[in-house]
Amino acid sequence: MPPRRWCVSDNWSKLTLVLIIGYFCMGRAFAYAGLPWFSLYMGELALASFLLFGPRIKNVRWVRLVRHVRQLQRFKWLLALLLCYGAFESLRGMFLGYPAFTAARDTAFNYYPLFLFLGIWVGLRNRSFLRELVRPLAWWNGCYGIMYVLFLNRVPWAMPGTATVGSVVPVFSEPLGSAISLLGLLTFEPQLKRVWHLLVLNAVVMLWVQMRAEWLGFAVGLTLLAWFTKRLKQMAVSGLLLGLLFGFMLVTNLSLPSPEGRGGQISADDIIARGVAPVNKDLASDLAPAHNVVGYVGTAAWRLVWWARIWAQVHESASGAWFGFGYGYPIGELNPFLESGYFIQTPHNDFLYALAYSGWIGVTLFALLEFELVRLLWRSYQITGEPFGLVCWAALITVSMFGDFFEAPMGAIPFYLLVGVAVAPMALCAKRDPLQGAVSAPAPA
Repeated sequence: MPPRRWCVSDNWSKLTLVLIIGYFCMGRAFAYAGLPWFSLYMGELALASFLLFGPRIKNVRWVRLVRHVRQLQRFKWLLALLLCYGAFESLRGMFLGYPAFTAARDTAFNYYPLFLFLGIWVGLRNRSFLRELVRPLAWWNGCYGIMYVLFLNRVPWAMPGTATVGSVVPVFSEPLGSAISLLGLLTFEPQLKRVWHLLVLNAVVMLWVQMRAEWLGFAVGLTLLAWFTKRLKQMAVSGLLLGLLFGFMLVTNLSLPSPEGRGGQISADDIIARGVAPVNKDLASDLAPAHNVVGYVGTAAWRLVWWARIWAQVHESASGAWFGFGYGYPIGELNPFLESGYFIQTPHNDFLYALAYSGWIGVTLFALLEFELVRLLWRSYQITGEPFGLVCWAALITVSMFGDFFEAPMGAIPFYLLVGVAVAPMALCAKRDPLQGAVSAPAPA
């Protein structure tokens, strides 16, 4: 088997690799790297560099080349509408008296899709980027994740410049890439026995970090992957791996402390109790101590109450239903469980985020943009036969329904970069060379 070629063939590929691995593996800590004294962070600096000093071909800037990708016309119009509507909601929020900086910052939800173009560029430069990304991502996420759950989560260091942030941002944040690493390995690795150690490593991290949204996203992505490939191998391998892990924990009666802030313990019974607590408290109480179950249920209950109040408040008036509250609105005040003065800007559900701040108009625009991405991903899947883009989209959309995702750089930026790389084969088929006037033929899958 020939050796793998490394995917970082140019500076923009290197930047994309760093952003995907950094955001997925280090989460909020990586997001707050940059120039915190000027409120300029990693995502904004990377996007500004790409927009202002982006790549060229034959002295033609990438922006000009993008105009000739006919398959992206609908996406570009939808993105333009989303950007304009985000600016409108920001100005509306300022007019209503909300903090100007907060209102402007909330427009990140609208401009993060611009990272899709960087992903497309990298995908056009290297058609095997996703395949070559999987192992480095799995190694980084697995190794950092193990160190995080063992001791880094208890290191009290905070990121510089985050004193004005609603909550302290630790230097070592929880890893977020276990599900994507596992799905990538199951998709691209022809012989899973060669990467069994990476599968085990990332499965352990995913269970130990105890993010139920990631568990659900992985289950959705795995089911979709099995359906696309018409094979049950991925399902069987994952089921066997999780079964072995649970069997080992049961036989050894393993019980370890959870990462800081997650509550409970790491044991087979506690993991099952955490998963079923939101739907069956009695069953969870039979498996785990009562004080742990209260925490498992509470994290779901306070969100449901908050979501219900957001829904009711938005629909109190016609203007609220159509346009929402406007960017900068103190949405945390609608949560009766939060202490007075606690700053939080996301309801941990991106449908309700869009509804609260931008109304049904904003929800519709964002939904149309995401459905257009699905159409582009489907076209790329027809060309290449690789379902990872669609699997990744489905898994991360599921995660976004239970956490801060598209409004947060550690979710939105790697999402749009991965989707952009996956969309690139479709763009290659439709890309017209503005200098030669010829349409490029698709590269072999």
